[in-house]
Amino acid sequence: MTPFASHARARERRGFTLIETMVVLIIAGIAMAISLPKFASMRDRVSVRSAKQQFSSYLMTARAAAIRQSQSAQFHSSANTIWSNVNQPDGTNINVSRAVSLMNARGVAVTLGGSPPANDSIQFDSRGMSNTGSSRTYVFTRNGVKDSICVSRLGLIARSCGQ
Repeated sequence: MTPFASHARARERRGFTLIETMVVLIIAGIAMAISLPKFASMRDRVSVRSAKQQFSSYLMTARAAAIRQSQSAQFHSSANTIWSNVNQPDGTNINVSRAVSLMNARGVAVTLGGSPPANDSIQFDSRGMSNTGSSRTYVFTRNGVKDSICVSRLGLIARSCGQ
């Protein structure tokens, strides 16, 4: 065989050289290093949004249960855990939504006007009206991402927290 024939045969082999593979891995590593912080930020925003939706859902569930059963109902928030129940005429309470820790489920901290709510509850009468006395602002936070829900004096989710 001639040296030219061995080079021709080597060129016919398909595959990648070690240098080509390393260049591709370095480019992929740089692309991942650029994109990972954006994915983490997106994950935080989605977690805060879903915690806010679950919080408002539990609030609306308590109000709807009060109207539907013509009994008083409560929405509770305590140490990042939320749940709703209805008072029965015999004095017992029936849970209409199970207790969920937003910190454990979504990694989101809930505060009431900036301070953790120790034992906060909103009570709805049989007409679905609440008598909280003032509006409340619940703030949801995860890794610097914040969002909030404003609950009016009547227990409705308000777009703004004005009186």
